[in-house]
Amino acid sequence: MIDTPSRTDGKTDQFKGNVKETVGSAVGNDSLKREGNTQNSTGHVEETTAKTTGYVQGLTDQVSGAVKGAYNSLTGNTTDEAGNKVEQKKGEAQKNFNS
Repeated sequence: MIDTPSRTDGKTDQFKGNVKETVGSAVGNDSLKREGNTQNSTGHVEETTAKTTGYVQGLTDQVSGAVKGAYNSLTGNTTDEAGNKVEQKKGEAQKNFNS
């Protein structure tokens, strides 16, 4: 099973990595410094991946809601049209959050 990237986990790894790098530098432990640098880099990658995934999902919801809403508008289905506008706005908000 593949783990879903998480912005929180990415930030946590960045923080822990920075601490390890700082401590490693302070005490002259190159191994700890390298480990911290790697963990920090991994955290940046995970955060970027999570943001990209969230952006794409938001864009998908936004476009899907707009297309369904336009279809329902043309067919006079006002009940579903309102729900599709909500989906579109939700996707737009998610996309903006992950920009």
